[in-house]
Formats: sequence, C-alpha cells, structure tokens
Amino acid sequence: MFTTNIIFINFLVWVAIHCCDSAWSNGSVLFVILDQEVTPHLETATQLASHLSHQANQLQLNHKIYIAAEEWPNVAAWTYNPVLERVSSSHGDNSTWVVLLGERVQVKLTALLDVLQAHNSSQLIFLGRGVSDHQETIIHHYQTVDPDNPFLYPDARFGIVLSTPLVNRLAKMWNDSGGRKQQSEFNIDAAYEFSTLVWSVGVRLTHTSAFCITDRPECALVYTKLTRCSNKLQTEDIHFAVKSCSNFHEERLPIIQDTWLGDATNHAIYSDVKDSRYGTVSLGVPNTERGHCGKTLAIIRHAAQLSHIHWLAIVDDDTLISVQRLTQLLSCYDPGEYVALGERYGFQATTSHGYDYLTGGAGMVFSKVLVNRLAFPSVCKCPSDDSPDDMFLGICLQRMGIPVIHSPTFHQARPKDYPEALLEGEAPISFHKYWMMNPREAYNIYLHTTPYSPQPGSDDPPVSDSTMAGNAPKIRNMDEL
Repeated sequence: MFTTNIIFINFLVWVAIHCCDSAWSNGSVLFVILDQEVTPHLETATQLASHLSHQANQLQLNHKIYIAAEEWPNVAAWTYNPVLERVSSSHGDNSTWVVLLGERVQVKLTALLDVLQAHNSSQLIFLGRGVSDHQETIIHHYQTVDPDNPFLYPDARFGIVLSTPLVNRLAKMWNDSGGRKQQSEFNIDAAYEFSTLVWSVGVRLTHTSAFCITDRPECALVYTKLTRCSNKLQTEDIHFAVKSCSNFHEERLPIIQDTWLGDATNHAIYSDVKDSRYGTVSLGVPNTERGHCGKTLAIIRHAAQLSHIHWLAIVDDDTLISVQRLTQLLSCYDPGEYVALGERYGFQATTSHGYDYLTGGAGMVFSKVLVNRLAFPSVCKCPSDDSPDDMFLGICLQRMGIPVIHSPTFHQARPKDYPEALLEGEAPISFHKYWMMNPREAYNIYLHTTPYSPQPGSDDPPVSDSTMAGNAPKIRNMDEL
C-alpha cells in the first residue's frame, strides 16, 4: 500500500511537470521592461519584474528578465533598436521570443504564452496592440494614409513582442548601418518609426486583442494608468508660465482664459510687451519668429527668484492643459529632486552625441531645484535668443546628467492627430495647436469635466494659424512642431 502511494505521488509530480512543459514547449522567453531612469519609474519596473518572475517560476518557464534602465542606461532604450542590438548579441541563439514591456502593464503570463503559442517563432513575427492613423499628421511627417490598407504600429504603453529571428534580422541591419537606419535625425514617435523600420524587411505588425485597456479574462497585458500619489501638492505650488507675444494676444489669450488659465491659481503670461487687457508681463526679451530660447531662459531665471513654488510649468499660448491632472501627476514626484517632465522627443538619440528633450508645445515641467540650477548662466546659456528652446534645454540636461521623464499624457499635437485608441485609458494632460479645430470644444471634451463658457458673442469658429495655413507644410526644423 505504501509503495502504491509513492508510485501514485510520483505520477502526479510527473504529470504536473510535464503538463506545464507541454503547455509551453516553444522555447525560452526574454523580457525587457522599458522603464525610465528615475525613482518612481524604477520602483514600478522592479515590482513588475518581481510579479513576472513569480509567474514564470510557477509555470517553470525558461526565461530572463531585464530592467532596461538598470541594464542599459543612457542608450535611448525607448527607441527599441539599441535594446534589440544588445539582446541579439547576448541571447540571439538561446531565446525564442523577445517581449519588450511598458512599465505600467499588468502581465497575465499564462494568457501571454497562449498568444505566443499561436504563432510560429521560427518566422519573422511582430506583435502588439495595433493602432493606425485616420488622417495625415505632422507627427508622422504627413505620411499618406490609406484607409483601405492602414499601416499598423504598436501602442507603446504596452510594448511589443518579436520572434528572435526578427530581432536578429533587425539587429544585423542596425549594426550594418552603424546605427543610422532611420529616416530622420529626430525621434518623435518611436513606435511608429520602429514599425516603418520593421516594414522595410517586409514585416507588418500583427494586432493582438489580448493587449487590453480594460481587463477581460482573455487579456494577456492590461494597461494601468497612473493614479494620484500620496504626496500632498496644491495647484498654487505650480507656477504656470505662458509664453506669448503681442502678435497673438487677441487670437490666443482669450482661449486660454476661457479654458484652463482660471484653474492655474499661480500663473503669469510672459510676452514681449505689457498688455493690460490680458495682464501680460515682459522680461525684456524681444520676440523672435522661432526658437524662443532667450525668452524661455528668462522665464526660468525669473522663476528661480519666486518663493513658495515647487514646480515650473512652461507652456505655449496655444497649448491646452488640464491643471488638475497635472497637479495629480506631479504628486507622484519629489520636487526636491531634479525632475524634467513632459513629452520626450530625441535628436540623434541613439548616437553618442545625441540627446532626449521635452518638446515645448506639449508643455515642459521642471522641479524648483532644477529651475534653480538651470538659472545659472554657467549651466545653461542660449547660443542666441532664437535657438530652439526645448532642444537646447535637452542639451543642458544631458550635460548635467539629468534624464528627461516621458509621460504619454502630454501631447505635442491636436487630439485629431492621434488615433483614438492611443487616447483610451488615459487622462490627457495637454494638447497643442489650435489650427483647424475648435480649441474650446477640444478642451471640454478631452481635458475638462465641465462644459466651458465661451465669451459672449463668440461662435467659436475653428482657429486659423498663419504659420500653418494652406497645404500641409514641409518641416524645416523641429521648432515648427
């Protein structure tokens, strides 16, 4: 009887082990968590790695997990290619799948393995939550959109999945080009740009519905948006600095007064002239047609002298912003640390001389201690008043060793320039440009919870922008974005 029980127990153990093996017999999986090099993001990535490792061990999955910011800092991992190059070098012959994960996803590993099992890992496979443009957009350099044959690119919040043969193919192409295999020196939408690179080897993104905004039983990855953190932050702790000029006072300032400016209890409109109608102030810097580096640095130096503020938010006069949501987001960061937050772009970001920067139209947010440091002329001094302010600040931050923090809630363009799927599951903080849209209505729909109250007599026509009128312009430099 005792011998029979031992045999039966051994049989159960064999079944348990080989059941798991037969459920996943598709090789090993390499996970890379694409996080950011600052404390709250590293903590989130570490928690994700721990939960993922626990699931993988329970399933007896042959796996490896990397946290990108720890393993490969300062390589523009967010553009994908530098990570894939390193993954191919280390694991190109001992892994089956490579999964690049956004830091704010919940992974249900059994369901994810089911997704992978449905595909042949020996083929060139590219999986993600597919989205597509519904119209030509400046973000993608006005690439032609074919509604009958949409070009899919992944929702970067979730990440992407690639078969190892595809990783090796892309890494070889990247190495053969010396890391220059991209259409532009600028990194604007990394997921879109990476998809065009993958398409150059004849592979399109395959959409999977298992990457979900709202959790369902069949979901493999579920996106979780950031909620308010424990830090107590009041709106008056944020100084909102609006950049304007006399050319646009009448056209643009009534719009921000009708929408978000009233919520910003600590604000100033910085212009080239004082205008009592709108309460603008001048810091003595003349207006420039583009760039605005002199004006922005003057604002930073002025803000350094302001007491009782924790944050500086620099926005354009044609930027729509949710003050409440920005306050909520900033509650997750320590104003006593060097923090630069907004929408991240890159200039030759994957090269040794490239850098990341915060694109100005979406809004640039700096902690007060960082403002104080940037204010020193020896730290950051404009080459000229009309140098691109956002890009030059990116250079300054890189020299200081301070990473820029990306948030998908900041937007350099208008709501209509983004697929609706990319706006799902998120509470947007900003949009930019009034061209060919009703900005008050856009604010009401996307950024505020109560209806706006237009000025008497205003019929709110779409706002024209003389710099954008006519046919879609060719981009001459990034200050036009």
